[in-house]
Amino acid sequence: MVESLAFQTKARTVDHLGREQIADCPTAISELWKNAYDAYANAVELSIFEGHEPVAVMVDDGHGMNKSEFVSRWLVVGTESKVSSDRTQISDMNGLRPRPKQGQKGIGRLSSANLGPLLLLVSKRANSPFIAALIDWRVFENPFLNLSDIEIPLIEFEQKDDLLPQLPLMFKKLLENVENADQSARSARITQAWKDYDQMWFEQRIAAKHALPPSRRITTTIIETVFEDRHFSRWPVWTDQSAHGTVMLISQINFDLRVLLQSAVADAAAKGAQQRFFETLSSFVDPFLDPTRPDISAVDPQFTYSVKTWASEIPHTVVGTGKEFNRSMVEAMEHVIDGFINIHGIFKGRVKAFGQWAEEECVITPPDDLIIPEGFDTLLGPVDMFIASMEFQSANTTHSQQEYQRYKELASKYAGFMVFRDGLRVLPYGREDNDFFEIEMRRSKNAGREFWNQRQMFGRIAISRSNNPNLKDKAGREGLLDNRAAKTLKVLISNILMQSARQYFGSASEYRTELLPQIRKDNSKERATAARNALRKKLRRQFQENLKSYRAKMPGLISQLERLNKETDLVGEEKIERTSQMLTELKEQRANLRLGEAPDNLGPLEDSYNDFRFQLQRSQALVSSIEEKIQSALDEVITGNPAAAADRQISRAASQLHRRIRGWKTRIEELQRKEFERTRELFDQRNKIFHAEMKPFVSQVVSQEIGLGEFSKVLEHLRERLDEENESLFVPYIGALESLSESIDLESLATFGMEEVSELRTELERLNSLAQLGITVEIIGHDLQDYDDIIGSALRSLPAEIRALKALKDIEFGFDGLTDQLRFLSPLKLSGTRRQDWVTGQLIWEYVSRFFGPAMTRAGIVFDATESFKAFRVFDQPSRLFPVFINLVNNSRYWVGLQQTGDKKILLDTVDGKVVVSDSGPGVAPEDRESLFTLFFSKKSRGGRGVGLYLCRANLAAGGHTISYEANPSRMPLKGANFVINFRGAEYYYG
Repeated sequence: MVESLAFQTKARTVDHLGREQIADCPTAISELWKNAYDAYANAVELSIFEGHEPVAVMVDDGHGMNKSEFVSRWLVVGTESKVSSDRTQISDMNGLRPRPKQGQKGIGRLSSANLGPLLLLVSKRANSPFIAALIDWRVFENPFLNLSDIEIPLIEFEQKDDLLPQLPLMFKKLLENVENADQSARSARITQAWKDYDQMWFEQRIAAKHALPPSRRITTTIIETVFEDRHFSRWPVWTDQSAHGTVMLISQINFDLRVLLQSAVADAAAKGAQQRFFETLSSFVDPFLDPTRPDISAVDPQFTYSVKTWASEIPHTVVGTGKEFNRSMVEAMEHVIDGFINIHGIFKGRVKAFGQWAEEECVITPPDDLIIPEGFDTLLGPVDMFIASMEFQSANTTHSQQEYQRYKELASKYAGFMVFRDGLRVLPYGREDNDFFEIEMRRSKNAGREFWNQRQMFGRIAISRSNNPNLKDKAGREGLLDNRAAKTLKVLISNILMQSARQYFGSASEYRTELLPQIRKDNSKERATAARNALRKKLRRQFQENLKSYRAKMPGLISQLERLNKETDLVGEEKIERTSQMLTELKEQRANLRLGEAPDNLGPLEDSYNDFRFQLQRSQALVSSIEEKIQSALDEVITGNPAAAADRQISRAASQLHRRIRGWKTRIEELQRKEFERTRELFDQRNKIFHAEMKPFVSQVVSQEIGLGEFSKVLEHLRERLDEENESLFVPYIGALESLSESIDLESLATFGMEEVSELRTELERLNSLAQLGITVEIIGHDLQDYDDIIGSALRSLPAEIRALKALKDIEFGFDGLTDQLRFLSPLKLSGTRRQDWVTGQLIWEYVSRFFGPAMTRAGIVFDATESFKAFRVFDQPSRLFPVFINLVNNSRYWVGLQQTGDKKILLDTVDGKVVVSDSGPGVAPEDRESLFTLFFSKKSRGGRGVGLYLCRANLAAGGHTISYEANPSRMPLKGANFVINFRGAEYYYG
């Protein structure tokens, strides 16, 4: 007799399909996200809440479930809804376009067991009550329970406030799967199953891991302390922002989720878990999608995701939409492949190598020994492809160093070659431990020829359910099912990577051979520029630090010099000797406060620097005064042994020199010792690199993976590359040492070079500015001439009594000055003749006094003119001369106003038949005097454009006059800045 029997399903089957089937925690999360995608959610979020017992909460705004759907679909493992045609109603699509199903096996929901054992699922459909189910996945770990014996507590409720009060009743019902007191056969089976499971647990000594047996770990849970109202705060349905969606609350979460709550992690395993979590879930949605161009299989899934931790009121985003990279961040990289594989396995697209797009379309055909399948169940279908990468050595890159470093940092987080289906990521492709396309395997055989590196390339292939139906996931989501379509895809992608490397990027490509020498040459210049800029920054930083330090020391030094200068009792050789010794020590202190050359464009340091220079000059004046007193006292000393006195002075000077030399010697020996150690370590390192990199190839020769001919090519290529690197390291170093041995001052050379380059760059910018100014004036020139004619004619046509008014004379004067400046700026032939008259010093004095009077008073500046100045006169245009004095007095007003002590004076005077504008300010530093009258030169820290003195000289030159700066103030009225004007044909009256 033939019997018909059915499979008996143990509860542990669910555990096998769920917790044990999924590779890891982030893979389980991706499965749950895909379920939310299939439910037409716009967004999904996983939040991990800190607490006595942390809780993970996954929320979405999908269409949700009612009681009937939960029972008929969610509780049915392998439900047919995943494999049947898409029957989603339009009302459930939430305004989104139709989505192909991501799930295929109907078991993705079971992956929630991987996150934690205790699950509270709450869902709501629009216009339907809430439903809630409570599941403890540990029940399904019992190998003695039948699946049919386990019952899931389920409730319906209308208001969200009705849920939490019912949780204890649901948990009590859940415990009937562990402890059941009724007399039914099910109760007896459950009781015996847990008795057997606990006994097995004790016998296997699992107690070393857990203090309680399996049944007790479930029954001792206090459900009232697990889930709280705050855990629902991220669910849009709970906050009335959505009428539908699902939330999953998970307690007793696993290690991978717990470590995300830790801001600082020392444990290596925890760090590894955090890194793998980020690596797996970042870029869950295709970041390489280009919305401006049509793709074959790549689509925008209209789906956002995030993982957040709540250790406080402010969340921390671990991964998520908006925090990831995108195509726009990498498509500017120097190496790019962008195209698609058609149904015949032929790749067509664009290629960029070393920053240059190839002129012709790139076409790569399949390998000759590959037959492209065409059957219904073997067809591969079209595939989109995008890859971006860069050179691995900075010396070879066409990117700037800033770009190169940015891409390296980006690669450390997001690099990898990934697979996306309908816009969502297929795992585990793109993770560091996955080499499905054998990129790293080929690279290990010949890194130069194969080029591609998984950790320094950004890329993906895009497939779809409709175009590539035979590319299916394995049950455990550890990759594509190993069928013929997947095998074909692997061969095609591997072939494209190999052929593109040989043709465009790798050591065997003509592109690299032709372009690399010039790239390296350009990069050597860039490195020199970078080194120069680094030195400039270093010198500026040192200057700033020294300026701050030396300014703080200067008052103490000046105070000691002033006390020493006040000593008038320099009588006797012993007293003079003691004073000389004290002065020597103070001069040595002053010598240690030398700042050296000031950098260009001091900016906010300008005031501090000027103050320091003033204090330095003051200290030098005190030193000079003391030296004069010592010299005078020595001349009056009568000694019986002048040779001994001279020897003492020599000894004192030599002692000072020796002290400074010893200090420099100690510093130099320390630097030499450190440099010797550094270079010795560098030599050792460079000596070992060749053998270390050749070792894998020797193994391949032994295993006959490559022949001696190929080995010889690899060896020579590596030798040449390392020799070039060594040369770039050591030859410049030797050159520097040779220069030092010949007493060539490298720092001065570098500083001079930097200053020269900086000056040239500044000059270029000035010339560009002038060119723009010239273009502007050229454009408006015609209109300016017309306006000049109109205004000049109108003024001349006014009645005589009106033209005699002072206000109108001021207007005419301003008009004359304006047209003069316009004439200076451009070759326009403005109408009319400029009025010339005798301009007296009295008129200039009155005009400038009216102009600056209130400002001078507020600043406490005394502005005056001598009688000889007021009496001088010159025949010229007032509109040409007045601005000269306005500029000169304005400059003096600025610098005199900076003084903190002493009289503040500006004086107009005449000396030796020349006009002098004199002030009591700090004067012009010797190093600045040559540049005083050049265009755009200014030492003002604020508001200076460097045009005033240039225009002064230009205006005066138009009348045949000259201006200069007097460096020796001994014959000048005041001891600050003195500008001397030699007026052609001027008349002076000295009474």
